Amino acid sequence: MLYEKYHLFNDGLEIMIPSDIKRSEAFLPFQNNWISKDKRTVINIARGGEDLTNDNLDDRLNEYYRRFCKEINQFVCKRIGKRTINRKIFGELQYLSHMTGYCFYNIFLLGSYKSQELIVTIQCMENRRKEYLYIFEHIIDSIRILRKQEDMI
Repeated sequence: MLYEKYHLFNDGLEIMIPSDIKRSEAFLPFQNNWISKDKRTVINIARGGEDLTNDNLDDRLNEYYRRFCKEINQFVCKRIGKRTINRKIFGELQYLSHMTGYCFYNIFLLGSYKSQELIVTIQCMENRRKEYLYIFEHIIDSIRILRKQEDMI
């Protein structure tokens, strides 16, 4: 499978997305979207408005978990925890959800970018979960928060 590299947020973030998942038009400058041709796989990267540090990551992740339990139809949490991406700690929720009669597998990652929330969501049809797990792992492993020259001084 071929991947395309994208630089986001004024070249501060880099990610690799499978070439068969195409960029979708986002109307908001703080949000980036990709969608598969069959519209059954979606990737979204957004900067949140909340301040986020390693100290309050657990609290924010728990807030999202509680909100998902209330607002997502037939929410079934499969995993909640943390993972290290590019030497930064991210909170992770993996869950199943039902929308319009279909079951979706979702990965929700919450990390920090320039002291604000960085939210990565990846979704596919639940029956394609095993097929997409390695693709999703590759996407997650490809996330790089880049340092500009002026940040290194």
